[in-house]
Amino acid sequence: MATNHQIKIITEDAQSVEFDCSSDEDIISAAIRQNIFLMSSCREGGCATCKGECTVGDYEMGKVSSQALPSEEQEEDLVLLCRCYPIDNMEVEVPYTFDRIAYSEEGKQFTTKITELEELSCNVVKLCLQRSDGEKTIKLDSGQFYDLEIPGTTITRSYSPANIANNKGELEFLIRVLDDGKFSGFLKNEAKVGQSLNVTGPSGIFGLVADGFTPRYFVAGGTGLAPILSMVRFMKEWGEPQPCVIYFGSTFEKEIFYLDELKALEAEMDNLTIKICVWKASDSWEGEKGSVVDILKQDLKNISSKPDLYLCGPPGMVDATYTVCEEVGISKDKIYLEKFLPSAS
Repeated sequence: MATNHQIKIITEDAQSVEFDCSSDEDIISAAIRQNIFLMSSCREGGCATCKGECTVGDYEMGKVSSQALPSEEQEEDLVLLCRCYPIDNMEVEVPYTFDRIAYSEEGKQFTTKITELEELSCNVVKLCLQRSDGEKTIKLDSGQFYDLEIPGTTITRSYSPANIANNKGELEFLIRVLDDGKFSGFLKNEAKVGQSLNVTGPSGIFGLVADGFTPRYFVAGGTGLAPILSMVRFMKEWGEPQPCVIYFGSTFEKEIFYLDELKALEAEMDNLTIKICVWKASDSWEGEKGSVVDILKQDLKNISSKPDLYLCGPPGMVDATYTVCEEVGISKDKIYLEKFLPSAS
């Protein structure tokens, strides 16, 4: 027989919210049932948006992706709340502030129209949207993501925009096109300028962390460039002076995109360096030759001041970069990361 337990969620600014959760329901679902909307996205144990640390109580974990919650993190009592079932009363610390918790979903979904659809490389499309609900405000902490709904369906996919918060109602997405992807199929076969698109968000906890004047190194693989661009554009907008480097990597030259935009950004920011890394580069390639992880490793070994690291890309790239950081003595609390797991059919 299912029993009820008390759940206490403690945010990083030392505030908390409490609610009941039955032993046969996950914590995210229990919160939603009581009109409490904690940070979450896929609700399938695959994205790590709802990750927290259980400090009091016991629980059972359902099936989760090893990329979202590695075994070593499970041993340290980290949990994904969408797959966490309480055995007794629990306290869970989450890595975001209290204002990220909502008590209604009203206002999170809005309508947009497609204003631009452009093929940037062999496997990346730029999708630009404009709010069409009468509002002009785009609320966004750079690094967060939105859920985009395929018209005529209830299917959504999560993407981080490359833009910053603005009062123009504009969103800019860099989307990897997959052969068997649902949203990819929509972009390739149905999407057109002027078409309406429902958007929900923002969500997510990936973003810039205040850390004095510590240098910031950004490592992006493929369309992981989007949230990285948003964060660096935010630094430019607000005149943040930290030295920063963007390492943008791909396997082949044909997969590289946004070169002109990156060069322009570098020219506008005295504190920014751009390194374009191609793993299987031709002899004519003028950028960095080698994987983004290898180039980063070389640079980290030759500096005395350890930077903060921001990582976004495929899990393999993120994991390899994380290993390099450990090798050169960058502590875990200086590494901020987001792995994206492509969704297909």
